[in-house]
Amino acid sequence: MERMEALRKKAIFQAARRAILENEMFLRDYVTNHLPESYTEEDLENFIEMLVRMFDNDLFDLVMGVKSAEDLKDLYDYRFTKDIQDFAEQRRTEIKKAKGLI
Repeated sequence: MERMEALRKKAIFQAARRAILENEMFLRDYVTNHLPESYTEEDLENFIEMLVRMFDNDLFDLVMGVKSAEDLKDLYDYRFTKDIQDFAEQRRTEIKKAKGLI
């Protein structure tokens, strides 16, 4: 369990190292509060590795719905980008509802 907690902290650290502030805020929330409980230690290690390699523009496009996990499948782990995409879609919907747009 200590290893999982250390990996979660490392993921939070990597989430906070984004060049685009919006990416940092989004990823920090995702990693801190919404990272799937089903992730194993190996999953977290691979997720962290993806965060290190992932370009901020790709992440921003994924979060904003410009690109999909499918679009990025040759660059990054599809399962992780799909989880991020699903969370981003949920967040965008919540924001639209809060603003009375839907």
